[in-house]
Amino acid sequence: MNKRRILLAAGGIALVASGIALAQGPGFYEKLRYRQDDPFVFCTQGPSIEHNEIQSPKCWVPLPPYTGAWTPTFLCRPENYYGVRNWQQADYDSLSQYMTVCPQARNSGSWTSRRGQGRAEDTPSSH
Repeated sequence: MNKRRILLAAGGIALVASGIALAQGPGFYEKLRYRQDDPFVFCTQGPSIEHNEIQSPKCWVPLPPYTGAWTPTFLCRPENYYGVRNWQQADYDSLSQYMTVCPQARNSGSWTSRRGQGRAEDTPSSH
């Protein structure tokens, strides 16, 4: 019985380490590869140019109410034939994670802003 528990625990750790999301009860969790794993900042602002998560300019941006809706910026190719740059792997990856995580994050509970405490992407540190 103890061996079975150890194997199950090791398997769960391996799944989490490989980036696979595990649903536990009514909640949802997937480690974000962007914005230091901060779903509020990632879902409202997308990946960061300033922290070299993606190249400038952004190829996509989140749309309110941040439930997975997004729009291309039309600054990148192929949406704009004369775009500044092509979409890169990080653009596709961050968009995929946005569409997977943000609808779930919103459904997991309400978000409260930290008004008067600075910008969300700078609290507790810049991300």
